[in-house]
Amino acid sequence: MLPKNQINFAMTLLLFSTMFEIALLAKMFVVSDFIYHSIHMLLLIALLGSLLALYFTSNKSLSNRKYALLMAIGMVFTTIGDYVNSAISDVNPVSLKLTWALLLFGIGYSIYVFAMWHCYRSRSKPLNGMRFERWYLLALPILVMNVISWFMHIQDYLYPFAVLHYGSFFFNATIYVLMPLGAIGIFRASRYSTMGLLILFGACLIPYSDLMLFSTWLKGNPPVPSFELYAYNWILYFSGQVLITLLAAWAMDVEKTGNH
Repeated sequence: MLPKNQINFAMTLLLFSTMFEIALLAKMFVVSDFIYHSIHMLLLIALLGSLLALYFTSNKSLSNRKYALLMAIGMVFTTIGDYVNSAISDVNPVSLKLTWALLLFGIGYSIYVFAMWHCYRSRSKPLNGMRFERWYLLALPILVMNVISWFMHIQDYLYPFAVLHYGSFFFNATIYVLMPLGAIGIFRASRYSTMGLLILFGACLIPYSDLMLFSTWLKGNPPVPSFELYAYNWILYFSGQVLITLLAAWAMDVEKTGNH
């Protein structure tokens, strides 16, 4: 699979997913919980499959093909987390779903972050092997924004759940700082290209989807969230997944063509 074909396939999945969710929210038709969440799983598996196809069918001389494998490995963990969070899993109530998901998504997103930072450093040219760049200072406002958002919208629902309480705060102050910061580095390394901007959008949508998820799903700690809450979160989340995983195709295309 060529990088451009993987990008086209991923964006087609995103188009279908968004249209499907909006049609359901508008009550144009109704599907069962099993069909609804099975479609989500199929979309994730299709995106994961496209990353694996990109890795296994690409020119083995391309060193950047490793990013397709890294993003795919990360997606394996997040896809399992999505199954746990779905209404068709046996993990209940919502607090238990989110506890397991915190672990699974933490592993998956850490792999994403590693891939982004490794890709950025390989594209930059450090002086004497090390360089502190002023844009790293953006970590501070991102951290402040994340912490304020956590206290304003999440912490009140987490007091009864110690693991979620401390785990989500740590997650928010580390992974969700490094993810957008690394994406800003990719955006700079791409010379502020459209593709770099799309990857940055993905790295912002994923934390935002979790902010929405934690601040709405835990109200009353139901067995599963309402359909509407699933749908709103899915639109943000799957958009973020598609856009951030474009990193692999972009890195391979840059290496192959020299374009940014």
